[in-house]
Amino acid sequence: MSDTLDIIKKLAEEDVNEYITQAADDGRKILGYMCSFVPEEIIHAAGMVPYRLRAVGSKETRLGDTYYSAINCSLVRHIFNKALNNEFSFLSGVVFMNGCDHARRMYDNWRNAFQTQGLGPEFLYMFVAPHTTSETSFKRFLDELGDFSEVLEKNFGAALTIEALQNSIAIYNKRRKLLRGINEMRKLPEPPIFGAEMLAVQSAMTSIPVENAVDLLERLTIELQNRRIDGEGKLRIVLAGGAMEEIEHIQMIESCGAIAVADNLCTGGRHADVSIELNGDPIAAIAKRYLYEVSCPRMIDEFDNRSASLEKIMKDYRTNALITEKLMFCDLWGGENFLLKQESKRLGFPMLSLEREMYGGGEGQMRTRVQAFFEMVRNRQS
Repeated sequence: MSDTLDIIKKLAEEDVNEYITQAADDGRKILGYMCSFVPEEIIHAAGMVPYRLRAVGSKETRLGDTYYSAINCSLVRHIFNKALNNEFSFLSGVVFMNGCDHARRMYDNWRNAFQTQGLGPEFLYMFVAPHTTSETSFKRFLDELGDFSEVLEKNFGAALTIEALQNSIAIYNKRRKLLRGINEMRKLPEPPIFGAEMLAVQSAMTSIPVENAVDLLERLTIELQNRRIDGEGKLRIVLAGGAMEEIEHIQMIESCGAIAVADNLCTGGRHADVSIELNGDPIAAIAKRYLYEVSCPRMIDEFDNRSASLEKIMKDYRTNALITEKLMFCDLWGGENFLLKQESKRLGFPMLSLEREMYGGGEGQMRTRVQAFFEMVRNRQS
């Protein structure tokens, strides 16, 4: 077992970790965010630490359910439940996003809780990203990034210089490159890391300062050079979906006779896919990367590009099947799954769609479905 991987797995299971605590002790502000479209580079260039909000460790949604209904996204309900339990007291602010209606609504609920219950932090910002990639959308996104930068400067006394933005872009590009390098190793017949372990890596990297993330990833890359998983008799699968953090869920899937060698998850490989060009205006470079490269079902008229990207992943990683992961009541991934199912029939790749409540149990039923699916895939190959 890799010593660094053990450290990272522990980080993936924690909210408040030693790196975040040290950053706060050093006087750095911690800014929570909700979606992959929020530009970490701008937050970092303002001297703060971007921290992706997660539901890890949550056992219930009792408090969150006073603001949300039972037919709202379980990820959002768990996160807001933790907020109401004051489990994000280390944050100096939260940046919300119009990723979906469930997550967008958390901005309203948190503001209400701040006004009526004193729930901190005081700085709550709604970041708005376009739903299309037109020229007009790009100009609108540039304005939004400019407004966001000005708000951070005004509220936190930051100085967002071109040099600071370039330095932030460079270090986040380094983190992306290291993650992509580990993903490249997963193409091997005997990959060095399980899919569940890779999810832990990807999840942990968004919950610590990027400087620490780069250090850990460099160490992990070296340690994985001599690590191999026996892939004989195991299916090679791709996971696709939105936000996912339940490491045990992927462990269950892999225990049925597979290795998840690639993913197209919001909290996974998609987050590190493409780096930012360092030449020219840094704000424009950030806008291009986030608007044109971070495609998910919230983006209109982009399904063909997402499907082509997923098809390429399946070919490059020599996979046998696709498993899509959808949280219950997620309209965006409900539509995406329907379209992907049509593509799976057209292209002839096996696909299983799993729907779950985050930390909601039901493992036995899903295990049975996964086992039956894998048996079907093997029968098709024989």
